Amino acid sequence: MNRLTPLEIQRAMFPTRWKGMDPDAVRAFLSQLAEQVEDDARLRGELKAQVARLSQEVEEYRHRTNGLNEALVAAQHTAEAMIGRAEAEAQRIVSEAQALADRVIDDAIRRAENLELIISQLRSRRRAARADLGKLVELLQGYAKDDETAEEREAQAPSVALMRPRAREGKAGS
Repeated sequence: MNRLTPLEIQRAMFPTRWKGMDPDAVRAFLSQLAEQVEDDARLRGELKAQVARLSQEVEEYRHRTNGLNEALVAAQHTAEAMIGRAEAEAQRIVSEAQALADRVIDDAIRRAENLELIISQLRSRRRAARADLGKLVELLQGYAKDDETAEEREAQAPSVALMRPRAREGKAGS
């Protein structure tokens, strides 16, 4: 059966019969029924439009939700990858720093050992120089004593003036 429009209801005509219904009452009822059907049709149209609009909004929200979910998944993967790279980089930096620290410490230990060896050698040289200085002092003291002894002997030895010939008397008058 085809759906009747409000206009078709208002214009509906019925054959008249004897002892039939009051045509004015039927017309009033049909008019009232047509208005209700028209209101229902209008409301149905509005509801269909609203359902279509809401369905479109729901679809847009689903699409946005899917896009957001994809973006969140991508962001999570990116964050995990960045965290992984950062952790690897941090580990590499820590390893390099540890290796550098080990090299610096080893170098410092070698330098300290070399300094200790040099200090030990310098102490030995200082002791040797002190011993040589003591020997030199003893030698100089020996020379000084020898010089004193020589000076005493010289004081006892005849002087050069004694060895000079005396002036001759004959030569002086000539």
